[in-house]
Amino acid sequence: MKQQLKIGAINWDAALPEDTYFGGYAIRSLGTEEYAAQLPYFAQKTESGYAFPVRSQADYDRELQLAAESGLDFFAYCWYPEGKDARSIGQRNERLAFLEPHLHELNTARRLYQSSPMNQKIGMCAILFSIRAYSDSELEELCDAMRQDYYVTVEGRPLLILYLGHQPAFTAQVKAFFAQRGLNPYIAFINSGAAKAGEDYSICEAVTAYTSYHEAKTFDELTQKTYADNVERLGYGRKVIPMLSLGWNPMPRVDRPCPWVEYERTDYAGQPDEEELYRAFESLYTFLEENPEQADTGVALTFAWNEFEEGGYLCPTLGAEGQCDDHLLRAFAAIKKHFAAGAGKAEE
Repeated sequence: MKQQLKIGAINWDAALPEDTYFGGYAIRSLGTEEYAAQLPYFAQKTESGYAFPVRSQADYDRELQLAAESGLDFFAYCWYPEGKDARSIGQRNERLAFLEPHLHELNTARRLYQSSPMNQKIGMCAILFSIRAYSDSELEELCDAMRQDYYVTVEGRPLLILYLGHQPAFTAQVKAFFAQRGLNPYIAFINSGAAKAGEDYSICEAVTAYTSYHEAKTFDELTQKTYADNVERLGYGRKVIPMLSLGWNPMPRVDRPCPWVEYERTDYAGQPDEEELYRAFESLYTFLEENPEQADTGVALTFAWNEFEEGGYLCPTLGAEGQCDDHLLRAFAAIKKHFAAGAGKAEE
């Protein structure tokens, strides 16, 4: 029997109160009637529009319970530096320096995950940013997380994802830091497009994706392009951790831009219906079966749990009558269970 596939969801949580930096931009993008259907289930209707409440540990525990019940195996949390002390690994990105005082907000969900009893039901791994500078204490915190039972491993090694391209100098620093502390992470870098001729990618074990950045008129078209991306990553000569897309539609930020990223105004696919989601799973498993040696890590990533502003989310949303709309989550759970029962092969 083939190894059971673990699927992890990208977790980037900016659904924070409006008086926070990232929460302010998130509610500005989504808090209109046009995009209200993309608000998370815990958003609140107000006299002037919508708001994200201050959430308790119990609130996050409920969200983790929903994720665990969907069959998700782990979250891939973006792990942000907080400037606790002197920076020792990586380089400061001057263009994005204005974000540094606010990045700590984006660690809120991950920290509440770590303090939740639900972390025994759904795992996690970390995504580090190769254009950020991390201090020893910030990475020591990650070392501690890697030693916990909830931390996801590949080949017995803690899975660590590096965002924003192949950066061998940064990767070497990271590997040396963890090696000094008796850890040997399984490192996957995030890259799009073809491998560069003559470049050595051997410092990393695998290549993966954050999302599938494509214009598409239909979700099936997005699935086809996601499959092509997974195939193209075979050219890096490393293991491939494939992507399963749940959507890509950043129109809320096209209409109301935020200062750290830009998007083209073009055609984007909406979220899938159940049949489209089934075909996306089918495409993922086809890729795995066609590439049994290079795609044998036993893990895949999906975009995303909560990228509401970019149109890729599995987390339930706020229904028209204020209810928790979990139809996509329930479809995901059923389809994932169906494919898992085939040990990597869909039923005919």
